[in-house]
Amino acid sequence: MARDKAKDDKHFNCSEKHELDYVSELYPDVYKVLTFLDEKCENNTIHYSTHMEVYQLIERELGYPIPNL
Repeated sequence: MARDKAKDDKHFNCSEKHELDYVSELYPDVYKVLTFLDEKCENNTIHYSTHMEVYQLIERELGYPIPNL
């Protein structure tokens, strides 16, 4: 699945399961990214973050490159 550029500047919504699924499915290790997102939502690290900021955090902390368009 490719990244949706239209979402890059929109806020990531931790309370929407489809948001967590969408982002985690962009990466090869879906479970690892989903667990990471759950943790970051729970501790409010990504509260009010855009999708692009979430991708950048995943890149910094997990080492996965930002998904292609």
